[in-house]
Amino acid sequence: MTSPKLTVEVARRGHAAIVRLTGELGLHTVDEVRSAVLRCLADEPSGLVVELAETTVAAPIALGVFGTLARRAAAWPGVLVVLVVPAGPVRELLRRMALDQVVPTFGSVAEAVRSLGGVLPRQHDSVELPAEVGSAALARRFVTDTCTDWGVGDLAEDACIIASELVENAVLHGHSHARLGLELRRGILTIAVRDDNPERPECRTVGTAPTGGRGVFLVDAIARAWGYAPTWAGGKVVWAVLATTACADNHP
Repeated sequence: MTSPKLTVEVARRGHAAIVRLTGELGLHTVDEVRSAVLRCLADEPSGLVVELAETTVAAPIALGVFGTLARRAAAWPGVLVVLVVPAGPVRELLRRMALDQVVPTFGSVAEAVRSLGGVLPRQHDSVELPAEVGSAALARRFVTDTCTDWGVGDLAEDACIIASELVENAVLHGHSHARLGLELRRGILTIAVRDDNPERPECRTVGTAPTGGRGVFLVDAIARAWGYAPTWAGGKVVWAVLATTACADNHP
């Protein structure tokens, strides 16, 4: 991925994603950086490293994108975003803007990758669903069984509604097969549905939505948080999170 003044290269090191930026980071290239990182997050890596060793900063405000992306990654897919910035002008800018307090910053890729080893473990499972009407029922069964196995049966009812609506949107409105994934980490359950349709999900109210078109409205009403990310293949992942009672009590 390139622009006239910026090159974005994506690589893997183990289960971690490495995004290397070469060239000028400014207001005209920040959207390209955001898009590349979101696509990497859609692949649910164990962690994400952004390397700025060969980057100059044309507009310091553009560095704020890394704080936004770090918060987004923490919400879903629950991974840590870290920066690699050697000593120099860019490192000093991060310090003056206090961004190095928001996004962990290291001097080398090796050091950054090692820091990802402390990420908390997670439980994860997924199922592939065909582009058929019955996929919503299959999704509900999968969610119920998985929540029971993981000891979070209290979340099963809400999780079934969310999964069913997202899968139905993918199959009936997106005309795509779907991959439904569940993840449990520190009492937070994430429901994520991947499909081949790039159109962003729309949150329609009950009064304005046609029959069967209220999926995202219901997700918005039930979930603690939700969002979507584009994928490298040209589709998208729509995700939503629920918290167990104990976790919700600690996080108003």
